[in-house]
Amino acid sequence: MSAEAIDPPSPKGGWSQSVREYERARVVPPQELDGRILYTGVFDSEGALLPMAATWRRDELITYAPSLPAEAEAQLAGKWLWGGVLYHHFGHFQMQSIARLWAVRKYRDEIEGIVFVTRGQAELLPFARDYLRLLIGDVPVRVVSAVTDIEALVVPGQGFGLGKIASGTRVFRRYVAAEFARDVAAEGPRDLFISRSLQPVDKGGFLGEELLDARMEEAGYTVFWPEEHGLEEQIARYKAAQRVVALDGSALHLFAMVARAEQKAAVILRRERVASRSLRRHMAAFMGAKPLTINALSEGAEVSLGKKRAISALDFEMIGRLLKRHGFIKRGVAWGPLTEAELDLISAGESA
Repeated sequence: MSAEAIDPPSPKGGWSQSVREYERARVVPPQELDGRILYTGVFDSEGALLPMAATWRRDELITYAPSLPAEAEAQLAGKWLWGGVLYHHFGHFQMQSIARLWAVRKYRDEIEGIVFVTRGQAELLPFARDYLRLLIGDVPVRVVSAVTDIEALVVPGQGFGLGKIASGTRVFRRYVAAEFARDVAAEGPRDLFISRSLQPVDKGGFLGEELLDARMEEAGYTVFWPEEHGLEEQIARYKAAQRVVALDGSALHLFAMVARAEQKAAVILRRERVASRSLRRHMAAFMGAKPLTINALSEGAEVSLGKKRAISALDFEMIGRLLKRHGFIKRGVAWGPLTEAELDLISAGESA
């Protein structure tokens, strides 16, 4: 690798906010998988791997050099912009698949479109199509599933992602602030609780999460389930809210994309602090203000995918106390530990 791209992408700049242009490049889609590792990459006309085209997750590369096929299976004429790996999970898509699209501002009128590779189906899912429309407008997107030679390729640095780069480079943040969902008007309640209670428990949730929904509703918040609404409606709600409370999760990454410093946000951790570090970095950098972080997990209650946990793993009294102290709910709101009736509801759910 070149000296410019041997280190993880940095929000301070360097290769993460630079651009390289290549005449003739060969894109090799994933040849094999090894957990989260993909053997995929881009080669120049001399057969050298392009390090800036690799994808990083925190401090590790997650795209490894594939073997270079002797011949291409397809051709793309004109100039294209490298998008990287297209992920089909909303959270991974948002944190990793859009990381290079900040360069669209400069190259919009020069390129034929964006080129991605993917580990799964070569079609954009509806959420990804909607998200990209809000971010890059009508710029065409091509998902490459065969070894492809491209006449000219623009390779921007990875300006966003998981790890320290979750803060985003300055040029990435500026692009998002100027372009993302700019025509979506704010509409919705002042106080919003983003709920995960409709998510499967085996995806890191809690049995009895609806009890937290009920507490927040009694405190004056509108309970909002993102999966029941389209992307633009979610964004409209996030733009309108003055106070936002949520368990940590993908919805807060979307909120961060449109958040403002005058908004107040509180994150109730459902995982240990390290797991949510990228989310909190993302929120702080894009909002311009740190969210309130509430770690009310009892010892031994850390998330294990596929394992059911009850909402009683959270210290409800602590949650209420901190929300009151920091101005998220009124001090007069009745909010103590879980009641016997609430605990009975949890027990009934565990035995169901």
